Amino acid sequence: MALPKEEFDRLFQQIPDSEKKSLLDYMEYLAERAAKKAWNEIEEVDESLTEEEKRELAKAKEDDEWISLEDLKRELNL
Repeated sequence: MALPKEEFDRLFQQIPDSEKKSLLDYMEYLAERAAKKAWNEIEEVDESLTEEEKRELAKAKEDDEWISLEDLKRELNL
């Protein structure tokens, strides 16, 4: 269900400035909750890497083009 941006803009303009911070905090909460829900619905895969994937990973590490899972989670605030 797509909602027109103009409707959000109109309503946002009607809210007193003293309440806008709370609204933005709530919108941020909703966005984070939606992202976490989507992340949690991804099925876990339990299979070994193929030889090609192992080679690609080794090359990425050699070329310093990889990021650890911990760093990725930190970047994505997970």
